[in-house]
Amino acid sequence: MDQAVLFTAVTEAARKRRILGAGAATRLAGHLAQKGLSSLTDLRRWLALADGSISTPLASRLTELLPKEDELPYGPYVPLAHLADGGMGTVWLACSPKNELVVVKTLKSNLTVQPGSTTATEFMRRFDRETKITMQLDHPSVVRCLDSGVRTDGTAFMVLEYVDSGDLKELVDSRAGLSEGLALAIVYQAVDALQEAHRIRLVHRDIKPANIFVSSNGQAKLADFGIARSTEDSRTMLTMQGALVGSPLYMSPEQVLSDPNLDIRSDIYAMGCVLYYCIAAQAPYDGRIQEVLHKHCTATIPDVRKLRPKISERTHQIIVGCLQKERDKRYRDPGHLLGDLADALVRLGLNPGQIEEETRPGDLSDNESGFKPAVVTITQDLNIEATIAADLSGEGTMATRIEEPQTIVANLLAEGFMTEVGFAPSGDSKPQRTAIDAHAPAAASSSAAASSDTAVTMAAVGVPGTPVDGDFAKALADDFIVLAPAVAGDGAQVMLFAKPAITLGKLRESPVDLVVRNYPVEQHKDSITRVSRQHVTLRYRPVEGTIEAEDLGAANGTMLDGIQLNKGSAAALESGRDNILVLGGVAVLWIKPIKRASPVVRDLPNAPPTQGQPDLGLDAPCNLDALVMSRPENRSEMAYALVLRRLTIGGPGAELVCGGARTHAAIEVARYGGRWLWRVAGQVQSWRPLCAGTEVDVAGHRLVAQVGAFSHFD
Repeated sequence: MDQAVLFTAVTEAARKRRILGAGAATRLAGHLAQKGLSSLTDLRRWLALADGSISTPLASRLTELLPKEDELPYGPYVPLAHLADGGMGTVWLACSPKNELVVVKTLKSNLTVQPGSTTATEFMRRFDRETKITMQLDHPSVVRCLDSGVRTDGTAFMVLEYVDSGDLKELVDSRAGLSEGLALAIVYQAVDALQEAHRIRLVHRDIKPANIFVSSNGQAKLADFGIARSTEDSRTMLTMQGALVGSPLYMSPEQVLSDPNLDIRSDIYAMGCVLYYCIAAQAPYDGRIQEVLHKHCTATIPDVRKLRPKISERTHQIIVGCLQKERDKRYRDPGHLLGDLADALVRLGLNPGQIEEETRPGDLSDNESGFKPAVVTITQDLNIEATIAADLSGEGTMATRIEEPQTIVANLLAEGFMTEVGFAPSGDSKPQRTAIDAHAPAAASSSAAASSDTAVTMAAVGVPGTPVDGDFAKALADDFIVLAPAVAGDGAQVMLFAKPAITLGKLRESPVDLVVRNYPVEQHKDSITRVSRQHVTLRYRPVEGTIEAEDLGAANGTMLDGIQLNKGSAAALESGRDNILVLGGVAVLWIKPIKRASPVVRDLPNAPPTQGQPDLGLDAPCNLDALVMSRPENRSEMAYALVLRRLTIGGPGAELVCGGARTHAAIEVARYGGRWLWRVAGQVQSWRPLCAGTEVDVAGHRLVAQVGAFSHFD
């Protein structure tokens, strides 16, 4: 077995299972290579030793991904890392006889069923049908089925090609939405796959972003034909009558109503939902399960331009053409939809080899590739895109074909972050889910407590033209300020820095900006000596649009997401999620880059016009708004932030959640023209100068703005 195949399997499984983010997974792969491990046995032994180069909890989580020593191979395919479990079986990353990484999906040989039940038989038939369908679909935009068989213990399995990178849901979430051209080019390939399915008279029935994979070379592939249905008159019906099968966020009205005569137009409706999601970073309809299902049948088709005003009329009309409630009014087949998608791409001037000028900021990590239970009772809010099968009561113009859409996708993916973003003025950022890493307790994250819905309302920020109410010249201009408690005995405190880089260490003077200590100081004075005088620098990289952590040669090391940084080396933090930084093995910071959520503000009434191109502030084209830092394991009521543009601070729902929050009260702070401004969060109102002595309500704490000093770290 090639060493690289083993390392890729382990790190990809860790990423898919949200144990590690993409950046940390890449660093782990390099770290494993340096250790010279060449087999599963070597890897198990090394993880058991926990030599200090990765954290003990992370080593334990990685060990859980590995197959047991007595795990049988699936024919000639050797399982390497566990991807997922489902109601019907298990999903593994495995090594093929050609020394290539593949995906093995299994069917449990001992499904538990009630006496007389036909559920197990239905599972077997469904599994067998998925295998045959996928092997029959030989198309570049379909995940290929490479093999199938039965293990010596009677476990049936199928072997699928491994697609590097991840699925469309992960891509959209990581970039908070895609540019119009990128969304069209990806959906174009998925519809091309759908056309092939239509040719052999199949309806997929579970079209959703998590079932569309996007490889690093720009190839989009449609996957998971587990609940596909033939439209042949002689088809076998495997779904229970009156049952609803599919993913609620992307279901056509007729699928919601359990119409037994679904045709390809149901999948076309779902593709319209997917295109909307790619652009808006949210599905067309939201709410609880029953609310979403009802909206699919009755609600007005939403206009994506309310969230993304720069989207073309052509793309808007394509979405509308897919989402018609009456199927006779939709595109009648994938070929006609393909034509309009091609036409929209041509109108954007996107042909293979060209790069679109405007895109939206943007790891791919979700776990939708495994089997799902056949019958699930849904009683919760719709906050995941699960496939369900639950009992419930109750035309385009043909255009020139795009020959190489994957080239367009590859070019736009490589383009990455851009500086100007077409957001709606009211702010349309979609908060990223917080991924709690293996080496820190999940309950400790204060930022993870914020709900996505609340966070959206908190982020109505940076509205162009919003004036300054007050004397701008009196606003604090220092690059280090503190929101300190106005009431004696209140431990809440927020330290704000307006610099492109800050240095952390135990030294209480320049060049250190943030003095790292554990509290109470007297109790921890011995252990904190393990932190170096100048330990690590956090630096914004404007070209990459990222924040990196650079170890400054610290004697006792720096650990990021459970993996030791090499002395003097740097690693990028991942946006939209908590990155766990451990200094000297004793001081722990949870660090989260906040993606930009508003356009550049070139003119702020009642404030002097800015000169040139500023590096920081609402008037700067930063790809990030801020970097928030919390201390959930020691003095959680103290927090820090590097404010590149703006930030909400307060109770649950704010971007920086204060530990010990008493209320949801939050403020928004910003930099403009080198000075600090503030206003109540979630309200489109005038900015106010943040002056020395300004008192604000932050999560029920009364805090007063002051110029920062090293004494604030006492």
